[in-house]
Amino acid sequence: MSRNPHYIKMINSSRWRLLRAKKLRSSPICEVCEANGLSTLATEVHHKTPVESVAHELGMRQLMFDYSNLQSLCHACHSEMHRRAFSHSKESIQANNKRATQRFVDNFLNGEE
Repeated sequence: MSRNPHYIKMINSSRWRLLRAKKLRSSPICEVCEANGLSTLATEVHHKTPVESVAHELGMRQLMFDYSNLQSLCHACHSEMHRRAFSHSKESIQANNKRATQRFVDNFLNGEE
């Protein structure tokens, strides 16, 4: 799970819970399994473009709540997506830390001369 405070706030919001439920109601079958001829119940919602792929809160918010950026998946397919995307790899963690540092600089250090 992310340690980004903006992401944590958004993923725990009622707005996200309602959007997630709407996606699962409209697409109750795992989209990856279905593309492979299987019929597996979707239990998770995946962001096709990762929310934390942008450094600023507004961009994160746009990705988080963009219905067209969502994909209904079963747990196995969701785990595989993240494994293939290396979202928990050393490189990904370093990139997330770099974005967090940049947000700090933008919020607290820029403009102070």
